[in-house]
Amino acid sequence: MAQLDCERIWREYKNRVGNYIFAHISNKDDAEDLLSSVFAKIVQASSTYRGNPNAVSSFVYRITQNLVIDYYRTRKTYDEVPELTSPPPPHTQSVEDDFLKQTTLDFLADALALLPEFERDVLILHYYKNISLKKITVKLQSTEGKVKLAHNRAIKFLKEKFKEFDY
Repeated sequence: MAQLDCERIWREYKNRVGNYIFAHISNKDDAEDLLSSVFAKIVQASSTYRGNPNAVSSFVYRITQNLVIDYYRTRKTYDEVPELTSPPPPHTQSVEDDFLKQTTLDFLADALALLPEFERDVLILHYYKNISLKKITVKLQSTEGKVKLAHNRAIKFLKEKFKEFDY
């Protein structure tokens, strides 16, 4: 088992990993925190790394990808608690609706994690960041046909997953 050279990995990968994270997460502070977390995990795992110390790119990107997925999976927004004296708004959802919404979001996050990286990137950029497919081709340095195909395959995959989940 070879010890990884964490300083070399930091110098070599910090810009590429940072660009990947910033492309997927719009909040700069959260993105910087994730960048730090990626390299903290690399340092943690450096003593038990069993791969080739000269070919760690897959290892680095897998950690990065997993942390971005975890970020979306665990990210929750909380509304302010309304004052007890004010009546509830007429459009308040029931507890069942809230549970169903959260369950659906959790299922979606799990299904997204099963997609190939390129297809997942296309969906995240298109639906979470509201970027057109045409602009995604430039951002991902790909062709319009490949991006459209990835989009269609990903949507088809998610539809099948949701059918399995009885939606």
